[in-house]
Amino acid sequence: MKVHKQKLVRAWRLACAFHYLLVILIIVPIIFHPIARKAPKRRQFASLLYRRFYNALNIKLIIEGTPTQETALWVCNHISWLDILLLAGNNTVDFIAKTEVGDWPLIGYIVKRAGTLLIERDNKFQAYRALPKLQERIKKGVPVLIFPEGTTSNGSTTLAFKPMFYQAAVRENILIQPISLQYFDMSGKITESVAFINDDDISTSLKRILDQPKITAIIQFLPVVSAANHHRKQLATMNRQSIVKSQVPHSFMNTHTNPHNSALQLSKIQG
Repeated sequence: MKVHKQKLVRAWRLACAFHYLLVILIIVPIIFHPIARKAPKRRQFASLLYRRFYNALNIKLIIEGTPTQETALWVCNHISWLDILLLAGNNTVDFIAKTEVGDWPLIGYIVKRAGTLLIERDNKFQAYRALPKLQERIKKGVPVLIFPEGTTSNGSTTLAFKPMFYQAAVRENILIQPISLQYFDMSGKITESVAFINDDDISTSLKRILDQPKITAIIQFLPVVSAANHHRKQLATMNRQSIVKSQVPHSFMNTHTNPHNSALQLSKIQG
């Protein structure tokens, strides 16, 4: 009986998620079309759809810290295709991603239609030539987010940060805000079920997520760093260190259930 109920719940969650995914695939290309760029609250509407989608997957989001209101380059560790929807579902932000992301089924279609700047990151010459495009995005005043690892990890570690795109922040003399992202299972331990690595496909990834009764994602907006007077390699190292230091190595349950914990007082739960 219990197994039958679990299957029904999983099927219902999948049906709801598919419904919102279908709406996203139809609506996002329309509201991000150049003709509609002056439409009011188009980003907010897209964000609402992203939230509905990951809520249908029973992913609860906790946000800690505060995004800077100044022009900034955001940098975040990268685990899954879900990272983009979680961040875009709660912030007005532009993304810079590697060209392979544009080839991901469904998600690639969404990020391309939403205006994500796709860059050949594995080719240093092409990446360097793309810096002016990144600077143009920065000058628009909307935060621009990059994943400096250049690929996804399983979530248990943070890979080395590649420094190339930091040069755009150095040239524009802006702030850089590191962002930490982690996923936890129902018991409060880090889960690899969300990781999108190696030869994973969307269907396999979705099945692993749906097999989890509940997933909690924690996004931490860490203190900003000025790009002034720093080399891009220094900035990459500093940001990675701050993200690694902020991340919880095992269970977050004690930290996030302590009413006296200052981080909890700053957090808000989306869902």
